[in-house]
Amino acid sequence: MKKIGIISGMGTKAGLEFLNKFISRISADNDQDFPEFIFHNNSSIPDRTKSILNIGPSPIEELRRSLSLISDYRVDYIVSTCITSYHFLNQIEDSYSGNLINPFELIIEKLKNNFPQVQKIGLLATTGTLKSKMFERAFEDLSFEIITLDGYYQEEKFMKSVYMNGGFKSSHTTAEAHELFSDAVDKLIELGADLIIGACTETQFGMANKKIHIPYIDIVDLLVGEIIDLIYNTVENEQ
Repeated sequence: MKKIGIISGMGTKAGLEFLNKFISRISADNDQDFPEFIFHNNSSIPDRTKSILNIGPSPIEELRRSLSLISDYRVDYIVSTCITSYHFLNQIEDSYSGNLINPFELIIEKLKNNFPQVQKIGLLATTGTLKSKMFERAFEDLSFEIITLDGYYQEEKFMKSVYMNGGFKSSHTTAEAHELFSDAVDKLIELGADLIIGACTETQFGMANKKIHIPYIDIVDLLVGEIIDLIYNTVENEQ
């Protein structure tokens, strides 16, 4: 059975929820049915968005440390629970030996297979992810239009819901964080989004209490599903 390495700590609560979804979707009857995985909750990794905006230190050194620890266990696949971190992981491919799971490829496959009629995609992502243009590069050969929030809604609604005291990165989330998040989602729909992508792992907490009338793709669910497919489909193919 293939081994998995998971980099967390960005934020910790989202990483643990990622792990909980991973475990809960596995069909196992005994200890040996579960896959072997390494979970590194590296809370020392500096904020990715601040680094991209040149107002904070680079996370590369700590990401290298996580990759080094994980690689020591000779994992087959590596996944990060922070989408913004992929901006940096793609720059240090020499730091790991396993295959890095690409969330952008998973999103494109999901859109093509399940939502070919969608034209305008609303993107819920950190300011760092937006600034990095990772989605624009991934989608450059596709016909989708990416809709993002204006500066006010991005910073005072979405980012505040994630980063404020009592936000989704905190150990305990306030009702205010949910209200701010809801405003951000409603704004994307008002701007004409046909579908929304939760491109930040904290969006899973906001969407847990949010009902919308358009499709929603959660990047955490895609990554979890991909890990499980890689583990168990590989096992079946090798038998």
